Order: sequence, then C-alpha cells, then structure tokens
Amino acid sequence: MRRLVARSQRRAVAFAAIYSVIILAVAIVGGNRLHEWARLRILGQSSLWAITDLSAYIDGAAVEAGPSVVEGADDASVAAGELSTQDDGWAVSVPAINVLLLGTDARPDELDVPRTDTMILASLDPQSQSLGLLSLPRDLWLPIPGLGFSSKINTAYQLGEMERYPGGGPQLAKDTVSSFVGQPVQYYVRVNFQGFVELIDLIGGVDVVVPSTIHDDQYPTEDYGYQTFHLDAGVQHLDGETALKYVRTRNIDDDYSRARRQQQVIRAVADKVLRADMLPTLLPKLPRLLYTMRSSIETDIPMAVMLDLANYARGAALRDVRQLVLDNHYGEETYAENGAWILLPNRTLVRSALTDFFAPPSGPGNTIAQTGTDWIRIEVLNGTGEPGVAARTRDLLEAQGWKVVSIGDADRSDYGRTLIINYGVPKELVEQVGTDLEIQPNLSSLNGLNSSSPVDVRIVVGRDFLTAIQ
Repeated sequence: MRRLVARSQRRAVAFAAIYSVIILAVAIVGGNRLHEWARLRILGQSSLWAITDLSAYIDGAAVEAGPSVVEGADDASVAAGELSTQDDGWAVSVPAINVLLLGTDARPDELDVPRTDTMILASLDPQSQSLGLLSLPRDLWLPIPGLGFSSKINTAYQLGEMERYPGGGPQLAKDTVSSFVGQPVQYYVRVNFQGFVELIDLIGGVDVVVPSTIHDDQYPTEDYGYQTFHLDAGVQHLDGETALKYVRTRNIDDDYSRARRQQQVIRAVADKVLRADMLPTLLPKLPRLLYTMRSSIETDIPMAVMLDLANYARGAALRDVRQLVLDNHYGEETYAENGAWILLPNRTLVRSALTDFFAPPSGPGNTIAQTGTDWIRIEVLNGTGEPGVAARTRDLLEAQGWKVVSIGDADRSDYGRTLIINYGVPKELVEQVGTDLEIQPNLSSLNGLNSSSPVDVRIVVGRDFLTAIQ
C-alpha cells in the first residue's frame, strides 16, 4: 500500500512539474479542462487528498468526464486512468511533439487582439529524452498561410482572429511557424504573465547567471508609466516578479538577447522542478499549482497527451536540451515596403540551422563516448576569498584529465556553495565534472548565457569545497 501511495505521489507531482514548466514556457501539460478532471482524478482519488486539505479550493461538485475532457478516450478509461500509460514504468510510446509557446505584452485593460511578441517552439521527444527551444523573433518577416501576403510573425495570431481563419489565431500562428520550419506544430500554449509570477514563487524561485548588469530605467508598468529595474551581474536568485522583469526587459539590449534570457529561465525552471529532491517541496503545493494553472494558460493539448507526458516525466530526466535563437545572423534587418522594421530571413542559413536543431540527438548514454572531454574548456574562479583555492581546484581537475584554461577570482568572495555554470556542454559531461569534484551536480549546476570568455564550463568555488582541497 505504501508503495502505491508513493507511486501516486510521484505521478501527481510529475504532472504538476511538467505543467509548471509549460506555464513558464517549457514542458507540455496544461489547460482548463485538465484542472476540472485532475482535481478529482489525480487529487481526490490519491493519497494527496489526505495529505493536503483541498476543501478550500474545490468549488464544485460533480465533474463531467468524457470526450469533452479527454479527447479520444471514453468515460470508463478516464475513470480507471487507463490511457496509454503503464502503472509502473514509462508509456509504451509517446511520439515527439512540437508546441508553440505564445506570450503577449498586452496590458490588462487592453481589449484588442494582442500581438504575440514572444514565440518559442518547444520540441519534445520523450523517446530520446530531449527538448529543443527555438525562439522566433517578433520581427521575422514570413508569408502568412491562406492570406496571400507576408507580415511579421508576431501578427499571425492577431490576423487569425481578425480574419476569422479556421481555428482562429492559434491555428494561424501554428500554421505560419510550421510552414517556416518545415515541421508539424501540433499544439499551442498561450501564457498569462501573472501565472508565470505565481508559479515561479510556488517553486521557490530560480537561480540564473546574469551575464552583465542590467539597469533599465524605462521598464514599463501596467499603468503606462515606467520604473527602474536593476539586476547585478553574476549568480542571482529570482523570485516571480524579478524573473518576469528579467525575461521581458529589452531596453538594455535587444529582442534577441531577451529571447536568450527567456530560454535561460525556461531551462532553470525545468532543471529545478524535474529534480528528484523537489518532490517534498512540490507535493504540499500541488493544489495551488493546479488552480494557478487553471487561470494562467489556454491550450489545445489533449488530455491523453498530457497524461502520457506526465507518466514519462516520473522516471526520466532530460538528456539533451537544444537551444536556438534566430537572430540577425540568420537574416538581414531592413525595412518592409510599409515602413516596418523587419528581419528578412536568409533561407540558406535558416535551413542549415533548423536541420541541426531538429536532428535526432545521439542515443542515451553515449554522449561521453561520442564526444570525449578533450574539447571542454574549464575556467575556475575563487568565490571564497581564501588564497590559492582556484589553483588547487585546477590541479585537482587536471589530475582527473580535465582541461582548465584559466583561473581567477569570482565577482564576490562570499559564495557558500560551489557552482558549475554550463555554457552548452552535454548534461552528462557536466555531471561527470561534479562527480570528479565529489559535489552534487543537480544542486550546483546552472545554465549560462553566451560566455564573454572562451570557456565551456565555469566553476565558482564556494566555501563548501574548502575541505576537499585542504
């Protein structure tokens, strides 16, 4: 019985974990229909009902289940939980899917159909345990399917609503992206920013590496005013409000850098909520997570797909995360005939980049064998204030066969915990660095943006590592 309870808890939290990531623009679970079914099926019929008092949250009685709740599954299969999942293990087969993540900058009092200034294609392949994040800049100039003209990609959703395109704005946005990347886009998720803030706070915030100090004295407010947003460079812990400002500010750089920050936060959320040690933290917050999600997104992802993906997430970790921002290296910034500032894509460059992006990753467990470690450039920074720490850590790494290209002092000397900052190295190799240093990579690893130094991994030594090098 205890084993069944634990299994039910793991599955429910996996559900919430993936669901949280999709709200924050990464994982694939969600929808208003899920809330109504999940509160009784996942919570009411599991041990979570006894663990967490849901009476304050449940505001209705019976919930109608059936094809309107789970597409392609009958009432009996829904009631029994018998979709395409196994009771102990992974689903038999969950195909790769592409989900278009949409975000708007509309203020609460604006009634017009908004443009989608944030568009990220999330490509998830459960079989290879890989995730791809493709950011499409709002000024990208593309043909709009069915309308006979070209426009900025961020107008596709708006045009679909205004022109009564079959399936509306979401479908035209999906069709526009699909015709551009040459891949099917099965689903979409439209994100509410308030849900973003609440969910970041519910998971306890996220840690990111800010590559350079941000000082934006014209960050827009909801009342059409401005405020100052300041964030120092270095490792920062972000709450919901700060994370939202971090991914939205653009007055200090450009849309492409903002897209990279969005992907960085997505990875930070995914890394955190999918960690095994997050189970005790997420479990008591599951009811609040589900209810926050109810009002935070709209999506067309079927219930059966949600359940399959949640079942996969119970015992699987992401082995490969690919990231691509189609910036001005992939086209020419110019003016359209109507005077609009646009990014005109170079089809040859874009085609090559997309071929690499959608290429199947190497098989699980083969990353280290296939790539080796000789190419990895490591920088070690002393974050303790104690003399000689970086040099001794370098000697330890070199004795293990790693290549350390530089050492120095960190931005400050009060780091309590050692950090491993990854600038694009496969996850298995980063874990190997942590293993060789005898630290826990899942608690110390962060994903950095483009490094200003020619390094692949940066290690900031904290005071917790001093005993290992004495």
